[in-house]
Amino acid sequence: MNFFTTTKGRQAHLFTLENNKGFQVQITDMGGSIVAIKAPDKNGNLVDVALGYKDPAQYEPNGPFLGALIGRVANRITNGKFVLDGKTYNLEINDGNGRSNTLHGGQSYGRRLWNATQVDRQTLKLTLESPDGDAGFPGKLNVQVVYRVTDNNEIEIDYTANTDKTTVVNLTNHTYFNLNGENANECKDHKVWSIATGHTQVDKNLSATGVTLPVENSPFDLSKGRTFEEIYGDPQLPIAFDDNFVIADKAGIFRKKVFTVVSYRTGITLEVDTDQPGVQFYMGYWLDGSSIGKSGTAYDRYGAFCLETQLWPDSPNHANFPSPRLEPNQTYKHRTVYRFGILK
Repeated sequence: MNFFTTTKGRQAHLFTLENNKGFQVQITDMGGSIVAIKAPDKNGNLVDVALGYKDPAQYEPNGPFLGALIGRVANRITNGKFVLDGKTYNLEINDGNGRSNTLHGGQSYGRRLWNATQVDRQTLKLTLESPDGDAGFPGKLNVQVVYRVTDNNEIEIDYTANTDKTTVVNLTNHTYFNLNGENANECKDHKVWSIATGHTQVDKNLSATGVTLPVENSPFDLSKGRTFEEIYGDPQLPIAFDDNFVIADKAGIFRKKVFTVVSYRTGITLEVDTDQPGVQFYMGYWLDGSSIGKSGTAYDRYGAFCLETQLWPDSPNHANFPSPRLEPNQTYKHRTVYRFGILK
């Protein structure tokens, strides 16, 4: 269905994927953004657990990247530059609060109109051509993302990309979840677990230093679970989490339940499976009330959280990190599954 008309006069569309149980996901071809996720709660009622805009036109500027597909390189690139095969590439500096980083690729794929094909009731295919020099990155990149809703109330996301010139690639999805409902605007009663063994250290500008630290005996240890309320109040975590958790030291091995989050209010659970070596766990510190949600709610600080499966941040600048390098004879592949259930 038609969703809104872009500033360039093009038509953005809204697609609905659903299974026979009523689980439903809505996605727009503007930014490939997930607009809504309707999952059953402990009482059998469908709850929309994904933040989204009341005004569909806001998916074009999409300041906080609600639901968006992110590329060419997710997360932060320090000082907006990297060296590849001896050549320095300069990118847009667009991180907030005076930080000198490129955030989510500068001119992010999450703010572009993708080509969309609804394959069937449960599957949507999106494609995008990113030209050589796009946002400062080398090589023409052809990207395909397939969203699929399963009969187990899962969202499967499969990313592939090919290039005609050596480049760097690190794609992800930036959905903001609130298992109490998108209009609840707080997640204090949520609890989170992770199998992560480490995290990538950042400096005051949230730039990766190249050092990985163990989570053991630190506030980053989620192996036994921590409530969001506890994390919000931890003096060692002044902005709660906006950090990359280390799942593995390279991509390609698919692991289940790398993160698990539950809401004790609705009973809704979220489990994340991925073949990526990192998950950026962001708890919504930078939400500031300027984004108005589907129910008219102003999305405020800590009103949601993101679990962005990806390579480690600033990986083009750290040889000891999982490499984002993609050659013309290679195919970038990335698979992530978000699974929704009920607390037992």
